[in-house]
Amino acid sequence: MGHYLASPNKEKVSEEGEYKNMKYAASSMQGWRVNMEDAHIARFNIAPETNLFGVFDGHGGPEVAKFVAKHLEAELLKNPSFQSGNYGKALTDTFHNLDIILKTPEGKKELASIQTGRSGFDAGDSYAGCTAIVALMVKDKIYVANAGDSRCVIATKGDVVPLSEDHKPDNKEEKDRIEKAGGEVYEGRINGRLNLSRAIGDFDYKGNDKMDFNQQLVISTPDIRTWDMSADDEYLILGCDGIWECLQAKQISEFLSTKIKNGRSIKSAVEDLLDYIVAPDTQSNSGIGLDNMTCICLALK
Repeated sequence: MGHYLASPNKEKVSEEGEYKNMKYAASSMQGWRVNMEDAHIARFNIAPETNLFGVFDGHGGPEVAKFVAKHLEAELLKNPSFQSGNYGKALTDTFHNLDIILKTPEGKKELASIQTGRSGFDAGDSYAGCTAIVALMVKDKIYVANAGDSRCVIATKGDVVPLSEDHKPDNKEEKDRIEKAGGEVYEGRINGRLNLSRAIGDFDYKGNDKMDFNQQLVISTPDIRTWDMSADDEYLILGCDGIWECLQAKQISEFLSTKIKNGRSIKSAVEDLLDYIVAPDTQSNSGIGLDNMTCICLALK
């Protein structure tokens, strides 16, 4: 059935945790896709009063998403800007540094081991990539770094506030950069192929040696948004595009909130969401509900 399974794989990989007044759950489901290419991180106390959550949506293979999920925390913690309290710059530096590490001999070997399941095996260069949406909570402030089209929102005062903006090739800023780098945008894709314009990895779109790393067809530089937390905040929600293409942010927030208020655990509520939005078949909805799905919900009180 082309790029899809004969029936969706609804088995979920879920986790949950709590600290002080906060609880989170994360759940991933392969769905109709032939392979699962998402990865995520959810960590309380990576440093004093500091928590880290992230979703990484892979394309062209799972290896870059898994690599980023494994290494982002350590790279962030040792970044000088993180240690000095400049958290936005630290996140930006970390996204860039992960691109650099991926191209080292050690990085290539690790990617190959993820691809093949054989450690120390050199399978050649990987051209996979991943989006990255990361929320770093430090005391009462949230720093959100986004590269790609995964998203983060916060439910507060009965409303849902976006903390990221999708990076799509036909956005003016993105399209201008792509065209200056010698590319074209048609059918919403770079050179008719890739339907996002920022990502970690994707080195076949970053090979122009005459241009800076921030001038390539695809760049790993994230947008940084901040949020000052208050008693009105209820939920922080992160997810890959397979979540947001199915329902609007407010619908997702209300779905989860209603389930939780009716007695479902956060983990069960997130799992219910994935079951609710997966497509019943591959013939309808213009591809909506057919993607890998990963969602993290953090209850803030």
